[in-house]
Amino acid sequence: MAHFYHFNFHSSIGHHGPKRTLKRDSEKEAPKVTTPAAGTLETASEILAHQTTKRILHRVDLRLVPILSLLYLLCFLCRQNIGNAKIFHMTNDLHLTTQQYQIALTAFFFSYSTFDIPCNVMLKKLRPSVWLPLVTLLSGVVTVCMGVVKNADELIVVRMFLGMTECGLFPGVAYVITMWYCKKEAQFRQALFFCAASMAGAFAGLLAVILSKMDGLGGQEGWRWILIIEGLLTVVVAICAFFIVLDTPERAKFLTKDEKEFLLRRLEVDQFGEEEDELTEAEKAQIHTDLPSSQIFKSVFTDWHIYAHILVFYGISCPLYSISLCLPSIVKELGYTSTQANFLTVPIYITACLLSLSTAYLSDRTGKRAVFIAISYTTMFTGFLIAALRPGHLPGLAYAGMFIAACGVYPAFPGMITWCSNNLASSGKRAIAMALHIGMGSFGGAMGANFYRAQDKPLYRLGHWLNLGFVCLGGVAIAVIYFSYRMENKRRGCVCARLAEELEKGIEKAGRGTEEGEKLRREFVVRREESLAHEGDRSVWFRYMM
Repeated sequence: MAHFYHFNFHSSIGHHGPKRTLKRDSEKEAPKVTTPAAGTLETASEILAHQTTKRILHRVDLRLVPILSLLYLLCFLCRQNIGNAKIFHMTNDLHLTTQQYQIALTAFFFSYSTFDIPCNVMLKKLRPSVWLPLVTLLSGVVTVCMGVVKNADELIVVRMFLGMTECGLFPGVAYVITMWYCKKEAQFRQALFFCAASMAGAFAGLLAVILSKMDGLGGQEGWRWILIIEGLLTVVVAICAFFIVLDTPERAKFLTKDEKEFLLRRLEVDQFGEEEDELTEAEKAQIHTDLPSSQIFKSVFTDWHIYAHILVFYGISCPLYSISLCLPSIVKELGYTSTQANFLTVPIYITACLLSLSTAYLSDRTGKRAVFIAISYTTMFTGFLIAALRPGHLPGLAYAGMFIAACGVYPAFPGMITWCSNNLASSGKRAIAMALHIGMGSFGGAMGANFYRAQDKPLYRLGHWLNLGFVCLGGVAIAVIYFSYRMENKRRGCVCARLAEELEKGIEKAGRGTEEGEKLRREFVVRREESLAHEGDRSVWFRYMM
């Protein structure tokens, strides 16, 4: 893997400048405001910086991650509770055909995918503390409406509106995390946040069993109470979230002025490297001007890596939503009652959650992304292969296969999101590209929701083979992206080394320590910063994270 340098909201650059900026991470002194990744802390200032960083990040974690995770848990609950409602006789009460039910599942993903980019644009216009609770509140209201529908047409329309309200939360939260954490701290926080999805699966099964006991109360069926109560719970939490969700570090009231400056300095080092301190305020202002929207959109839609990452997303989103939406029905067809089927989904989601956290921790610790995603893909492949090939007289193998597959799906998701965001710059491009990535990738949910058809029960071989196909597609995309990044890092390293050598020759010719030599060096630093600020991940100084 190519070596990395400090830069960019969740990305890295090479400092191939004069001698004092040519050192690799393993050779240079630890930045005063960053957490040393490994090795012995050699100075008192490094120890103090390390302790200060841990203390501030711990406080940020407590304020930021729990509320965002809770919002996503509730929204994911609203999204997938239709699967729980189905096995408590929703389809019979609404006289739904199999096709109508599948359309209701699919309608959600079309609106969800379509409005992702506009939602992230709105997030940039509004504060996260307003936008994220607002979309959660609307999702809860729509879920309550889903609990009072009378026929298939109403259900389909309400599910479409649910997709419109929910689409702003996940890409919004994923982007907000990049505003608070450096690149090697992001995946574990993404995993904490995304674990809410797996916990929603476990929570949904337990809650559905409990709420179904309200069947007949107020003249309403049990499945309606599942939707209504979960929707009302979402509304209540969303209202509280207006007063809890954080905005940007600059607006954080729980941090002192010094702590804000310390946190922002860490992010600045992660983005541009420590040499930015050499620039005057006028030079910084000139370099860090906002890019035109047309330039940002062009850089997003002409970057083929984003489309390759979308294929990786398909390899995860198809299995993810086919499991989360259809797992209760699949388990029930193995010969269990509705209550037993919901209970049996709980261990799957809890195990997947724990694996997500451990995988993310190791990925952040090592600074590697692709290898852990590949391991998760291998786990998915193994699980679906077992389920697809199992003999009809061994239903337990289907449950085991789905269990193993879920243990690959959930760890892969935050890794995939973080890998893509780590390799996007500038922040404007990252906001739009992440929305495109998540929005287009979520179309996999529209496909996955239709993999396990009623006519294929109880073996559901077609669904298992379709998931295997998308896993293979995503695996190929991972390999293509990895080797492309590796080759490009090597090419850029050579270019930067040549530019640094030319600078050294110029300084030697002008006289080291002379005014003219210092002028050449500063011009070099300014050009490098301009390249990073204006060209983003296409700059020769940018290094892709592997």
